Amino acid sequence: MSKSKRARPHAIWRRERASRARAIWFGIAAAAVLGAAVYLATAPFRPPAAAPAPGAEGRPVVVSMAGFEPPNLRVSAARDVVLTFINPDSQFHVDGGGWHQFRIETLNVDVRIAPRSQKTVNLGRIPPGTYVFYCDLCCGGKENPSMRGTLEVTG
Repeated sequence: MSKSKRARPHAIWRRERASRARAIWFGIAAAAVLGAAVYLATAPFRPPAAAPAPGAEGRPVVVSMAGFEPPNLRVSAARDVVLTFINPDSQFHVDGGGWHQFRIETLNVDVRIAPRSQKTVNLGRIPPGTYVFYCDLCCGGKENPSMRGTLEVTG
């Protein structure tokens, strides 16, 4: 028997082994891609971030593509203004990628809220007056009436 005939079965076995290894790695990569696709595709159907429990610090303000809820806030100038912003929109929101904003120009306040998250912010004590807030990141920006509101600070 020649040397080339003896070496041939070993070469075939090595190729088959390499082929099996590639198939296993391809299967793992395909499963990871499929899992990520399912996770991203189901994101809009998962429940939004929950509102803080009663008695928790921070007055809840939901900001979504539908606007601010409540659109008008009334607080006391004698206490720190603490607001908890809740953004139920997903990153698939076509305008702004799901991000929202709470902006009050006259107070130099600019809070940005990531998709499907909540953020508690202490604005400190604010002088009495009425302040207009808005979101200028999506949904037509500050010109959209649903993306505007007022903060009334009473003395």
